[in-house]
Parts: sequence; C-alpha cells; structure tokens
Amino acid sequence: MFRHRLPLLTAALLLGLALTPGAGAQTITRDVRLIVPFAPGGTVDAVGRMLAEALTPRLGGRAVVVENRSGGGTFIAMQAVANAGPDGHTLSLATTTVLATTPVLPGMAAPLDTDQALLPVISLIRVPMVLVGRSDAPYRTLPELIAHGRANPGRLNIGNAGLGGQTHLLAARLGHAAGISMEQITYRGGMPALLDILSGNADLYFSLLPESLPFIRDGRLRAIAFVSPERNPALPDVPLVRETLPGFTGDAGYGLVMAAGTPAAWVDFWNAEVNRVMNTPAIRQRMERLLWVPVNGSTADYRQEIAQDRAVWGEVIRAAGIRAGG
Repeated sequence: MFRHRLPLLTAALLLGLALTPGAGAQTITRDVRLIVPFAPGGTVDAVGRMLAEALTPRLGGRAVVVENRSGGGTFIAMQAVANAGPDGHTLSLATTTVLATTPVLPGMAAPLDTDQALLPVISLIRVPMVLVGRSDAPYRTLPELIAHGRANPGRLNIGNAGLGGQTHLLAARLGHAAGISMEQITYRGGMPALLDILSGNADLYFSLLPESLPFIRDGRLRAIAFVSPERNPALPDVPLVRETLPGFTGDAGYGLVMAAGTPAAWVDFWNAEVNRVMNTPAIRQRMERLLWVPVNGSTADYRQEIAQDRAVWGEVIRAAGIRAGG
C-alpha cells in the first residue's frame, strides 16, 4: 500500500504547488535595481549599498545594482520605481516622512500620489538627527541661536534635502516654534548641505548623525541640539531640542517601496529576504557601528508606521501652518 500511495502523494504536492497563487513568480531573471533617492556618499546611500551587498549572494547569480536618482525631494526616485513596472525587479529606498506627509502637506504639488503609486515593503532603520551649524557661528546653544535669529530676522539660512521631507519639515517647525525667520535652501542630500556649511556658505542643517559626527568630533561643525527623544551616547553633552522647545522630536526613518500593482508574492518575497539579511549578526553589528537603529518587521508594520507618522506630522503641519513652499 505504501508503494502505491507515494506517487499519489507526490503528484498531489506538485499539483498543490502549481496551484499556489504566485508560485514560482519570485524567480529572479535579471539583475535587480535598488534605487537610492539621494546622492552617493550619505547615510541612505550606505543603507542601499549594504543591502545590495547582503542580498546579491542570495539571488542565484544575479546582482542587486544600486542606482542613485537624487533630487526632486526624492520624487525622481519615487517616479523611477513607480514607472519601472510591477515585475518585482525594482525597489527603492524611501523616506518614511515623505510617504507619510505628501498627502497632508498643503501646497505639495507632488508628481505622483505615493499612496496610489507605491507599495510599502519593509521599514529598515531609524537614524538620530542633530541640528548642526558653523563652528564659527556666534551661537553655541539653541537658546543662543533663537536669540540671534530674532535679533537678525531673515539673516539665517537652513538647508533641506527636499520639499516635504524630514529636513524641510523640521526646519519649518523650528522657525515656527522658535519665532525666527530663516531662508530654506534645498540640496540633493545631506552631504551637499554639510559641505556648504563647512565652506561657510550655509548656516544650519538637521543632519543625520552618522554624516555629521566626524565633522563634529574634529571641530569643523557645531552640534547644537538633537531632535531625538533622548540624549545620544555618541554626544552625551549635546542637549535636546525638546529641552528648549517642548514636544519637538523627530528622527529619520527609511524603508523600501515597490511599484503599485506588484503581486503580493513579490512584496512578501522581498520583505522576507530583507528581514533575513538585516537580522544577521554581521549586519546588526555594522548598523550599531553606524549609529542606525534597526526596525524591520512585516509589511503591515511598515504601513502602520507610515500611518502613525502621518498622524503626528499632520498635526504639526496644521499647528505650524507649514506649506511645501515655506
């Protein structure tokens, strides 16, 4: 009897696999594009290259190729992934703030509807952010900066890495909460903004800590205050913005997205693969050295994170009267 049942069982298993929705759809048939929405050399670029390096050996001879598509407040990259087609071979890093705030930011003439054009895949990391300025500035602390700004209206400028993004919102929120007027300058990423401050052409920027820490430590940039909820052990003497402006917090979050219409099997595939590599001891140790806070989790977790950020930033946007143009 056993000899007769084995072929039937095998046939049933094969038939079940053939009928499983999306079965076989996750076969990688060519190199995978991983789009990075910022210029090379910064934190987000480093995240993309770390993922590409870790995922490539798992793809059966195919590679994950990093493609930097900076500018447009990250929307050049978002359009690239949205237009790539739903075949599972193109992903993009995305700022959680842009996904959360684009639909609720007045005056935001976005080239696409992020809710309709993109599918969240997985939340990757959160990164501490610190307000930095020129080392020769006449202010060292946030209260001194606020006093200087009020005494010199319109004389300060502050960088952002794209309208509607975290740095734009933090800059606008700071101006409103502190009662100071600052010109915003848009850059293609954090490193270009920092280089402008180092050269004396810009005053302030809400920087990702890994990008600015070397310059802070060697004295070329001044760390004014963190926007994290708690003080950072890397710079324990640097205070928090919320110690001067209560309730003012907001570290940066990054995740992966794909084009709308991509089959759920592909989203599940990439969520599982990225979770797998990001939970390896080597990657965890690397992220700790780089001062990144891992998030990971399910696609549903990432959708919830976006919804929570939208609720928080939506309230801030309304209270501060923030618009995409200011």
